[in-house]
Amino acid sequence: MLPISVVIPVYNAEVFIKETIGSVLNQTFNDFELIIVDDMSTDQSKDIILSYNDPRIRYILCKHDFIETHRKGYRLATGKYIAHLDHDDIMTTERLRIQFDFMESHPDIDACGGYMSSFGKETRLMTTDFFTHDDMTMLMILGMPSYNSSGFFKREFLIKNKIWHKRGYSYAADFKFWTDIAKIGKLANIPEVLTHYRTSDKQTSFVYQLKLQKGSYVIQGEMVDFFLSKLDANSEIEKIISMKLHPSIKEIIEQGFLSLDKYFRFMYDLIRELKLKNKIVIKV
Repeated sequence: MLPISVVIPVYNAEVFIKETIGSVLNQTFNDFELIIVDDMSTDQSKDIILSYNDPRIRYILCKHDFIETHRKGYRLATGKYIAHLDHDDIMTTERLRIQFDFMESHPDIDACGGYMSSFGKETRLMTTDFFTHDDMTMLMILGMPSYNSSGFFKREFLIKNKIWHKRGYSYAADFKFWTDIAKIGKLANIPEVLTHYRTSDKQTSFVYQLKLQKGSYVIQGEMVDFFLSKLDANSEIEKIISMKLHPSIKEIIEQGFLSLDKYFRFMYDLIRELKLKNKIVIKV
């Protein structure tokens, strides 16, 4: 078994795919396979990828189906770990070594991410203050706790628990993938820059921002329900929240007096207090 499978889903990436592939091939940790799953690109991406003569590269042409292309890339992986990289981003030269060493020394962790630095339209250091599983899972009530293009996953865990990208969440499928891991596995963030993140007016998160936000709200709501389901069903506080508080808040939202962002912030604070008082206990 190889230590790592790097998976890059590709769609019409002719402008930057060489730079992306080059960042993988230039890793200081070189015992890996690079699986490039092409979501039926209509530009020169295929020709560029096939021009490489490196036995570590596996090119798979898929039907145009974003979710199924992601699934295929992960299912074809043979490595102990899967490292995800978006088709326009760049790995730092030490990324695979850093994440491999971290996961090997923390066998209880099932997935990890880390910092990124953006370039292009926007230049900034993309950090986080959330490094432990508990903090990262709580943060999912408010949004993504890690950067997807820095994702590093234990393949056996994904297979055993049948965790793949799911339909029905629009452009927030990556977020859903991470929450599915968090509910039964263990997460961590590494405080080091692992990926250079390309920003432009044409990137998916910018072009489809509204659809991405809509899908994210659905997932954040699922995380609220997940935490509240851990309350003792016979407790007084569970009855108050489920029968009085939660329905009332949802009605206020429907009437337009409370935004979803403010609702999730309120539920985050409430659930955090319930956890601190051991009213919600989650065993990992």
